[in-house]
Amino acid sequence: MINRVLLTLVFTLSFLTYLAPELTVSVQLAPLILFAGLVFFQVVCSSSFLRAVGSLFELDAIYFVFFLSIFIIATSVGSAYDKSLTFGAFISLCLILARLYMAVVPIREVLEAYFWSGIVSVAILMALGFGGLMQSLETLERFTPFSFHPNLLAFLLAGYFCVMVWKFITGRWRMKILSGLVGFACLVIIFLAASRGSLVGIVAGLLFVAGMEIVRAKKGQRQKILRFSLLTASLLLGLFLYVQNLEQTHAALSYADEVLQFSDDYRGLGSGLSGRLDRWKEVTRVFSDGTFLIGRGMRYTDLSEATIIDNSYLVILYEVGLIPLILITWRFFGIARRFVGNYFHSLTESQRNFNLACSLLMVTLLVNNIVDRYLFGVGNPYSLVAFLMFATPTGQREHFLKPAEGDAGLSRRIAARHVSNTQPTS
Repeated sequence: MINRVLLTLVFTLSFLTYLAPELTVSVQLAPLILFAGLVFFQVVCSSSFLRAVGSLFELDAIYFVFFLSIFIIATSVGSAYDKSLTFGAFISLCLILARLYMAVVPIREVLEAYFWSGIVSVAILMALGFGGLMQSLETLERFTPFSFHPNLLAFLLAGYFCVMVWKFITGRWRMKILSGLVGFACLVIIFLAASRGSLVGIVAGLLFVAGMEIVRAKKGQRQKILRFSLLTASLLLGLFLYVQNLEQTHAALSYADEVLQFSDDYRGLGSGLSGRLDRWKEVTRVFSDGTFLIGRGMRYTDLSEATIIDNSYLVILYEVGLIPLILITWRFFGIARRFVGNYFHSLTESQRNFNLACSLLMVTLLVNNIVDRYLFGVGNPYSLVAFLMFATPTGQREHFLKPAEGDAGLSRRIAARHVSNTQPTS
C-alpha cells in the first residue's frame, strides 16, 4: 500500500509540475527525485535487492538498458548542444532505476497507482482551471491552462482515459461512476484542447481492443456482435441522414469545426498535419549527411525552433540514431504484442481486462506519438508509465498469464477441469 501511495504521488507530481507558474528544471526533477527515493527503499532496503540487481544482467537488460544507454550517451558526447550529455546520462540513470524497480513491482501495481493519479490530477485540474475551461467553451479558443501545451495536456489525459476505461469495465458501481466521470472529463478537455492526434490515438486504441474482443469471441457470439454492429451503424447512419439538415446539427458541426479547426488555414485538413509533413520532409533530407546513423545528441531538437519535430520516431532517429530507434520501437511494439498475446491466453476475466487495458494504453501511445514527441521520456506521467513498462523484465510480463489476487480459486477450477477432460477413460 505504501508503494502504491508513493508511486501515485510520483505520477501526480509529474502532472502537477505543469501547473507551476514557471516550468523550471528543479520543478520537473521533484517527482523523479521522489521516484529515486522510492526505488531505494523498495529495492535497496528490502530482501528483493539481489533479485533486482540480478535482473540487470538478464539478456533483455543488456540490450534495452545497457546497450541502449551506451548508444544514447555516445551520441550525446559530441553533440553541438551542450546539455545533450547531461540529458543522455540522466535518461540512462532513470532507465537503470526503472529496471531495478520493475524487477520487484508488478505492472498491475503501477497501473493502479497511475489510475489514482489520474483521479487526483484531473480533479485538481478541473478545480483550478474551471474558469479557463468555461471560457474555452464560450470563446472556442484552445484550452491552454498553466504551463501545459494543449497537445501535451491532451496526451496526458489520453493516457488517463485508458485506465479509466479499465476501471469502468472492472469496477463496482461506485468505481464505474467515478471512472466514468473522470474519463468523460478527459474527453471534454482533449476536445477543447483541440488535439486531433490524441483523439485519433484514442479512437485507434478503442478500435484495436474492440477488434481483439471480436476475434476472441466464439463464432456464435462473433456473429451476434457483427450483426449488432451493422445494425447500430445502420441506425446511426439513418439518424445522421435524418438530422443532417436540422439547424441544431449544423450548429453542432460548426462548433466542432471551430474547436478542432478543420477548416483553419494553419491547422486545417489541407495544412499537411499543421505543417508537420513539410517539416518531416526537411528532416529526412538532413538524414542524407549520415545523421540518421549516429544522431545529433539527446534533446538536440530543443536547440531551436528550426529543429522541433512533432514525431517521436523521427525525433529519436534525429537525436540518437538508427540503432536506438530500432531498439526502442522494437521494445514498445514487443510489449504491445505481449499484452495482446496474454489477453488471448488469460485464464480469468480479471486478467483479460487488465491485458485489454494495457493494450489500449500502448496502442494509444504508439499512434499518438506519430504527431507528438513523448514516446521515450520521463517528464510526464504517461511517458513515465510507458518508460516503466519499457524497463520491465520480460519474465515479469509473463506473470500476466498467472491468476491475479482473488482469482486463484477460479484458476484452480479451470486447471482441474482441463485435467479431468484430458484423463483417459477406462
